Amino acid sequence: MKVSIAAAALAAGFVPGVYAAYEGDIVQYWALQGNLLTNGTIIGGIASPPSAWAQAVVHAAIYHAATETKTKSLAFQQLAVSHAAHNALTWVFHGTRNYNPTDAALRQVLGPIGIAANSSNAAAARDICRKAARTVLVARADDGINDFVDYIVQPPAPGVYQPTPGGNPLPDTPQAPLIKLFGGVGDVKQFQVSPPPKPNSPEYEKHVERVRNVGARNSTTRTKHETETAYFWRESSVTQWTRIANAVVGDRWKADVSQAARFYAQFYYALANAAIASFHVKYVPKLSQLFLSCNDALELPESH
Repeated sequence: MKVSIAAAALAAGFVPGVYAAYEGDIVQYWALQGNLLTNGTIIGGIASPPSAWAQAVVHAAIYHAATETKTKSLAFQQLAVSHAAHNALTWVFHGTRNYNPTDAALRQVLGPIGIAANSSNAAAARDICRKAARTVLVARADDGINDFVDYIVQPPAPGVYQPTPGGNPLPDTPQAPLIKLFGGVGDVKQFQVSPPPKPNSPEYEKHVERVRNVGARNSTTRTKHETETAYFWRESSVTQWTRIANAVVGDRWKADVSQAARFYAQFYYALANAAIASFHVKYVPKLSQLFLSCNDALELPESH
């Protein structure tokens, strides 16, 4: 029996002092798991910008852990960043029932990484990951995402947002413009854009008519490409951009955890900052939003 157990351990790569390491890109693995957990295990998914914010927080923790362990073995780095990702995700999901899926995502890679859970190396990796995750979580604990903003719907008028009948009574995350940007890039106001045309202007009416014509359920002017584009963007944009990034990166950094962590941290910082900046524009007081005022005209067929 002892011989068979030893043989099984050798086959699985669980040999004391010899680590098999996860074969793929561990950072890319957590990028996919983060999207799955934020959009696939919570009913309705997490709205934007919080979905991008969550990934930015998680990958900041991963980057810190990768930086602290870049001189260690590949398996050690993988274990440290995996625990950092797990701890950050658990913090993000406080108050939800997402603990079991998050634990399962970590458990799925512990075996392939191959470091025994009761070993000193595993303990050291967990200690590093806790510190890395704690550094990020403390920095983001009061970043504005939890602040209450009382959005008051104004009386109906051209260019004034009105809730969609049957939908949410208030728009998503009106506190988004107050969220601190990632990466120390400064004030979100630097990304302010010019307001749209005034509701009583010919330019405004022209855009309204185009939205109605192209967005009608049985539109005769919308092209097949425009229909496919609309369906494409129904999915979480964070999930889509992650898929694109993974396709571009491939497995080039599967043995370079530090570089992969740096890339994905910057990647999600950019997505989160873009979402925060766009919501800042959307919620600027008295700034009319064409696509919101025409919400009832944007109807696509239920099937292709």
